[in-house]
Amino acid sequence: MIFLYTALLLLIGVAHFLLKRRVARLETKYTGVVKEADDLLRQSGYREGNSNRHDPYQNAKRLLKLALVAQKRDKLEASYSAWHRRAERLGKLRYRLRAWKGRKLPYTFGVLDVAGAMALMDYLGAGQYLSARYLVDTVTTLLTR
Repeated sequence: MIFLYTALLLLIGVAHFLLKRRVARLETKYTGVVKEADDLLRQSGYREGNSNRHDPYQNAKRLLKLALVAQKRDKLEASYSAWHRRAERLGKLRYRLRAWKGRKLPYTFGVLDVAGAMALMDYLGAGQYLSARYLVDTVTTLLTR
């Protein structure tokens, strides 16, 4: 049963590592989009030639780009938050499972081992030969001879 516990810990550890990598990748994308939105926000209006007037079409185009980048940023922020929460929950589960090893693991898996062995004996039809009464009868017949 210790093998199963170790396999479970390994599986959760790999899943936690992969989730952390995804969160880091989303964070990198998010910071890039935030920087792009900040650059678009700080851009001044376009002016053609020597005039003092702003071109309304260029301004509308810049605002559309800003809106699209803001929408992309919001989507990435929601995705990052969700994946970050999942990674934190899995990390907490992993920590609790690792802390469980010395306290309850031997008793719990010992009970499961005994129950599994008894079920296997019963399934294979050897329950009548491996019972305590059969063992006592066999030993007493051997000793009385």
